[in-house]
Amino acid sequence: GLEMSIPARSIGLSDDEQFAIKSMGLLTLKPVIYAFNVDDVDFTLNREEALANAEKVMNQIQYRDPARDTFTIVSAKLEEELISLEKEEQIE
Repeated sequence: GLEMSIPARSIGLSDDEQFAIKSMGLLTLKPVIYAFNVDDVDFTLNREEALANAEKVMNQIQYRDPARDTFTIVSAKLEEELISLEKEEQIE
């Protein structure tokens, strides 16, 4: 599996096998958090549609582990704008 660039979490290791290689610290055994960057309008007004689109993309990821991997949507532009505000404005 690993020789073919398949993540360790996707090769069907038993619990005993996972325990045996746990000390190796393989990143490909860890769950993955996918972050989808969307514009501020989709993040605030079209959030449900953006989440549905992200879910569609997630379902197309070949080596995804649906039981352990997760996703979120973010708006880097909105985060940047919030950071640039004064403290009092951020609270509002």
